[in-house]
Amino acid sequence: MEKLKPKAVIFDLGSTLIDYLTNDWFEVSHDATQKAHQQFQDSGYSLPDFEEFWNQLEEVKQFYRDRAARTHQEWTVVEAAEELFKRLELDNNGRLAGQFFETYYNAMSAKLYIYDDTIETLSWLKERVEKIGLISNTIFPEEKHLEELDRFEIAPFLDYKIFSSTFGLRKPHPDIFSKAVELAGFEPAECVYIGDRYVEDITGPAKIGMPAILKKIKGREYPEEMPESTRQISSLMELKNHLDI
Repeated sequence: MEKLKPKAVIFDLGSTLIDYLTNDWFEVSHDATQKAHQQFQDSGYSLPDFEEFWNQLEEVKQFYRDRAARTHQEWTVVEAAEELFKRLELDNNGRLAGQFFETYYNAMSAKLYIYDDTIETLSWLKERVEKIGLISNTIFPEEKHLEELDRFEIAPFLDYKIFSSTFGLRKPHPDIFSKAVELAGFEPAECVYIGDRYVEDITGPAKIGMPAILKKIKGREYPEEMPESTRQISSLMELKNHLDI
């Protein structure tokens, strides 16, 4: 397969540059919610028992997930928490939702790790391409991810960043990829996208004519009938096998 010669490289974030899969995320979310629930109880708020609180929150989140699946409209944990507290007839001005999110996110953030080859790969690319960008599907506010990028020393390598929670639409909607190409200042065919999910990160860029490379994650299920032409890597440094730069 002929190597690509991009002028811009655009990355996904979770499971591509930062490891979000070290832990069972259902368990992490459950534990984070439990910590927030306990904090509110300790502060004197009248809440249903934890399992009822958890079930109601999951019901709200599932509504937003279903909407996103239909429309690609993004949602956030903060929105879900606001809706939950409205249901519980508590704090309609969003203050409790904000407090809930801070406790929830801090518990989850502690589980994140950077891949061993992330900085090495970004350093290699920075010397060879004109722009490096980021598109991330996320249900967290952008400022939290900016903190992560600083924490893991990724930020200096990125010329621009797009988070679905700010943009309003999530991958694979073509508009989010078109925006990234616009910010890069090149044609779609002059860019390449790297991500770990087939539908979001391979079929999405293809809709606007941007080539993409799939970072396959061990243990994750992928479509059995992926086209043979799908470029695949298992680590970021394998990009050298696909890029002529």
